[in-house]
Amino acid sequence: MIYLLYGQPASGKTTLGKLLANHFNTPFIIDGDEFRKMFTNKNYGKDGREENIRNANAVATYLNKKTAEEGHVIVSLVNPYESLRKELKNNNKNQVIEILLLSDRDLRKEYHVKDFEVGDPDYMIKTDQEVDKSWEQLKSLLNEG
Repeated sequence: MIYLLYGQPASGKTTLGKLLANHFNTPFIIDGDEFRKMFTNKNYGKDGREENIRNANAVATYLNKKTAEEGHVIVSLVNPYESLRKELKNNNKNQVIEILLLSDRDLRKEYHVKDFEVGDPDYMIKTDQEVDKSWEQLKSLLNEG
């Protein structure tokens, strides 16, 4: 199963992604900032973001197929384009849970995406609260599914 945590920069994707990976005891976590460093892609324009997301989608799909039924892959990316999220879902039928993280914090605004496409996520979490509360909310939502 792939858990896709997406949202604007500083919305809690990395923090909640690490907690989720720890919870599932999985080493398979694709974090946008770390992933970008691996590929030395410093282009934060649309083309650069799309390239980064496509690379992350390919790795997530590969890991998901390798882990089969018992594994978990966590993807924490800004991922602002609905078409690329749909592409991930199409390549991993019934194996992707989309979780949109929303925050009103003014952190890292220079990296925010103006044309961010919210889409139709499986879940949404407002992350302006304490991390513990966001984490409890995420666990609660996933236990219902």
